Amino acid sequence: MTLEELKEILINGSDEAKHKAISNAKVELLNAEIFHLLFDLLKDNNSNNRFFAIFHLIDKFSISLSNIKGVFIDDIYHSLFDEFAPIADRATWALSIVGDKALDKLMEKYHSGTIDTKIRITHAIGRGDFSKRTKDRVQILLAGLKSENQNLRFTAMCEMMSNTPIGPWSKSEWNSTQDKTIDFEDIYDTILPLARDFSKSENENYKGFSNRYINWIEKRKSL
Repeated sequence: MTLEELKEILINGSDEAKHKAISNAKVELLNAEIFHLLFDLLKDNNSNNRFFAIFHLIDKFSISLSNIKGVFIDDIYHSLFDEFAPIADRATWALSIVGDKALDKLMEKYHSGTIDTKIRITHAIGRGDFSKRTKDRVQILLAGLKSENQNLRFTAMCEMMSNTPIGPWSKSEWNSTQDKTIDFEDIYDTILPLARDFSKSENENYKGFSNRYINWIEKRKSL
């Protein structure tokens, strides 16, 4: 398969043909042209094409992603708000690969964004892996905990608790949570009254997660 044939399939081929072509392509064909073509597909009207693009940017071009800047970071950032949830999920992964420049972008957009933007960024901050800048990430999550918006407070609480040392996933999801300079005990003291408040909600989702966090924190305090 030639480069031109690969490009033709990626632009006009069926979903199955696209995946097969890029999966079987020789390394030398996966060059800057294909990299840029995937970024073009990232803005396609078809959600399948957008998902294909971000999936293979991560799968085939992770080194290139780690070196992008400017409008390329903007394109990945915008995918975080895609209406198709799997694309938004992969966008968090892609932003993690981009690293510090992506975290800087998220922090900038958080402070100037709407509530919906803040919530989506809070998810990305909580679920991503951005070098070892734990303190920067914690500051964003703490800001959410202080929000007057209930949904943002709840989202920030969930992401914070999932990433603390007492969270069952801390070792695999956020290795730098063991940063000894961060006072997690103070964070637990901040979250506990919020969790108790949410535990009284008629919203079963709020109630269930909050009771879980109360249990984690109370067990921690009893040690």
